[in-house]
Amino acid sequence: MTMRSVFGFAVLAVAGSAFAVDMSTVNGFKYEQLWNDFPTATKTVTNAFPSFGVNEQFAAGTVGNFANKHVGWLSNDGGATRIANNYFQSWTLSFQVKIDTAFAQGSPRREAGIEVHNPRNPTFGGWTDEGQVLIASDGEVAVFGGAMPFTGLGNVYTLGTTASVSFEYFRPGAVDPIKGAYRLTFTDAVTGVHSSGLKIWGDEGDFLYGLNTGASIGLKAQNQRNPFIDDFSDIQYTNVSVVPAPASLALVGLAGLVVGRRRR
Repeated sequence: MTMRSVFGFAVLAVAGSAFAVDMSTVNGFKYEQLWNDFPTATKTVTNAFPSFGVNEQFAAGTVGNFANKHVGWLSNDGGATRIANNYFQSWTLSFQVKIDTAFAQGSPRREAGIEVHNPRNPTFGGWTDEGQVLIASDGEVAVFGGAMPFTGLGNVYTLGTTASVSFEYFRPGAVDPIKGAYRLTFTDAVTGVHSSGLKIWGDEGDFLYGLNTGASIGLKAQNQRNPFIDDFSDIQYTNVSVVPAPASLALVGLAGLVVGRRRR
């Protein structure tokens, strides 16, 4: 790709940002079950913004393969559709999360956290990176995938307690001159506060850095089961909010003003 074509793509992206949504308009969750390896499990979904949760009951002998996976995608139309990320807006996603299971050791594994589906530049073939902010029943907390550099905070989640999570997305140019960045702050009721520090987004070689425009962000519940007993998983999210950075709001407004002037 020539520098001229790269620049042209960047201009198109900036122009598109003038019409991108304000991420703080999130007001619901679009529920989807992505995996259904245990179709006979009984599930109860809580979908009442700012709360989201999935309770699954697995009777002894439940037949299946790997796991059931549920996602409440962030939405700004009451859950009808997923909100498309604004590439040029920095924002913070905050929530509380609690995982309960039948066993104190958190096995079989249940996984909560943030699901990220990050589309890549179609000029280079177009694919979707899948990323995770992982909070597991065995205590593991980590960030990986979706072009995010791996960060492991260790086994710092205490099963059965409510943890507080803050995930900050920094638009390209906010921290690094070109690339986007993130910072995870995880506060456990027992082990205390843990931070990833600022992490610069990875480079996939397609001139897009960070959560691309059109990326989907959701809260997940992924459950395995013990086949020998009546088992359950309960993953609940509360006080979910998305707050934009003030500088990003100014940028969005400025982009709209520039487009408006050009039309005159």
